[in-house]
Amino acid sequence: MQKNVKLTILTPEKVFFEGEVSQIITETPEGEMGIMAGHMPSIAVISDSLLKIQENGAWRSAALGQGIMNVSAAGIEFFADTAEWDEDIDVPRSQKALHRAEERLRGSLSHTDYLRTRTAIARATARLKTAQNRKQ
Repeated sequence: MQKNVKLTILTPEKVFFEGEVSQIITETPEGEMGIMAGHMPSIAVISDSLLKIQENGAWRSAALGQGIMNVSAAGIEFFADTAEWDEDIDVPRSQKALHRAEERLRGSLSHTDYLRTRTAIARATARLKTAQNRKQ
């Protein structure tokens, strides 16, 4: 029987998820990372990305914003600025947000506005990728 690991996902507003899972697959700037019970302790930066969670044999997906992930003997903790289940993603709205940000990027921007625009593109892309994963 496969062991479970405790997963906690926190945003500034709430506890987005807390429960026992079989495994997760997350994206870090260095690439995709799978984690199961007994994984070596680690800390990783997370950027706007897709998170896959296997719970009770079924997979769920969420779009996570920027933050950090901590893996320890106590479990897996995500501290993200945003988190959204795939079924809650408004695809047309995310497509419009991506288009607006790409248009803004074509203009002349201050450094701060450039960074904000790149973040908006990353967040919209992560939402669309998460929604697409739901369809597969």
